[in-house]
Amino acid sequence: MPLSATERFSDRADAYVRGRPTYPQAIVEQLQKVGALKPGQTVVDVGVGTGLSAEPFLRSGYMVIGVEPNEPMRVAGEQQLREYSTYRSVAGTAEATMLPDDAADLVIAGQAFHWFDVPRAAIEARRILRPGGWGALIWNDRQSTGSAFLAGYEALLRTHGIDYAKLLHRHIDEKAIAQFFAPAQTTVVTFDNPRELEREDLLALARSASYLPPPGDPRHAAMLLALNALFDTHAKNGTVQMMYRTRMHYAQLN
Repeated sequence: MPLSATERFSDRADAYVRGRPTYPQAIVEQLQKVGALKPGQTVVDVGVGTGLSAEPFLRSGYMVIGVEPNEPMRVAGEQQLREYSTYRSVAGTAEATMLPDDAADLVIAGQAFHWFDVPRAAIEARRILRPGGWGALIWNDRQSTGSAFLAGYEALLRTHGIDYAKLLHRHIDEKAIAQFFAPAQTTVVTFDNPRELEREDLLALARSASYLPPPGDPRHAAMLLALNALFDTHAKNGTVQMMYRTRMHYAQLN
């Protein structure tokens, strides 16, 4: 039976913490610059997962409420962000956050948007936003060209991925993004976000991907062999460089 969106990451929380890229502080600075964030305001991070997208806002002193339906991911996020007294999480979804009206000044989603029921999530975001509130959708887009390693990793995903092509299409659905923000017109900004990965980081990144076969799947051994060979071929001084470009769409919703 296919896994639901809320179940796909239940066995991958630890790998997600180690393997997934962080988000640059520039996303917060950009939202501050345009007036979407002011001191003392509250951010709701929908589909917060292990808290990677929440952390830049917490470092800047904002109150962040993480909404996450998957319990292992939510617990991992609470542990990861335990040093921040301004963070709390709730068991909710993009379509039913379990938060009261007027709970947020900014609603964000980092990497989780392609799992949303967009019309319902758009209504819910506006319900929990205060008057004048903003929305931002943020992705770390992995670059698939520019080096032999990046091209090789992309080829590995296409060879060994279970439903990679389908999820890739959903990930870049400009129509869905426009539908979420409508009638507002979004601004889009990008920031380079490179990351140096040791072997175990690369293996964790692969384990965190819901479209790659997990341990126990008969396809896992071949994927793991190919991944280690890719690292051995391209590593310099014990690391490979994964290039990301952080992309943020934002607009005033209320």
